[in-house]
Amino acid sequence: MALGGLVIPIEKKKAEPVVPMFSDKDMENLIAEGDSINSEITALFVGDPKTAKTGCAIDCRTDAEITDGQKIIYIEMNSDAGGRINKKAFRKDDPSIIVIDPREFSINEMTGDWDYNYIRTMGKLKALLMWIKINKERMKIHTVCLDGVDVFLSEVCENQMRMDESLDISGGVKMTFWKSRNKYFYDAINMMLSIDINKIFITHFKEDSETKKLIYGCQKNMPDKMHQIVEFRKDPRTGNCYAKVVADRRNRPDILNKEVCVLEMGDGKRVWHGLKL
Repeated sequence: MALGGLVIPIEKKKAEPVVPMFSDKDMENLIAEGDSINSEITALFVGDPKTAKTGCAIDCRTDAEITDGQKIIYIEMNSDAGGRINKKAFRKDDPSIIVIDPREFSINEMTGDWDYNYIRTMGKLKALLMWIKINKERMKIHTVCLDGVDVFLSEVCENQMRMDESLDISGGVKMTFWKSRNKYFYDAINMMLSIDINKIFITHFKEDSETKKLIYGCQKNMPDKMHQIVEFRKDPRTGNCYAKVVADRRNRPDILNKEVCVLEMGDGKRVWHGLKL
């Protein structure tokens, strides 16, 4: 028998109170953090291999900061182990210079071979950067350096993008795919830029495929994010290495576009002059 006209009220579920994503306390901490900015250097070092880029990056502390035990975290994406070599050969294996290789490898289920795992490498790099951001004061971290920006872009981010889209390594790429590569790249770069300590990015020159001119080996908009850009070169005749600050946002005309010798070679000896930004 139908129960015509009978309406059974449905009990309404009480709405849960909306919790703000960020609390007032979070905002107070944000204001306090913004009132005490510590970093002065956000630099891009550009040059061919063996032009003293690494040497200048790990020579960024004053004597007082070294004595105080302030640390440099040197993240090495290159395969030439320049950071480890410089630390051991020229910095007396200083334990406050911490050289980290974030590259990850895993077994290919199809072939059984060990492959470069791009996703885990990117994840490990970002986890390290977030750890530095959280622990910079407790660990007395003075500078974080990412060596091999060009390698990270082309060998990690781009190769993962090609794997995502099943693209041949030599094949053409749609604009939407490049956006995927750039997202991988800037997820890490922007995380590093957000850390309130000195930051140094190292990359190489490369030849532009269209103009054949030398350009920076990084994503084209990245130099705009830098506060300083330093170009390095080696004199093939003498072996001396030179550096020139070509951009600086601190209104420092005393250092801008003035080439200085950072490493002098002669009579079988090396004389280190360095570069203080």
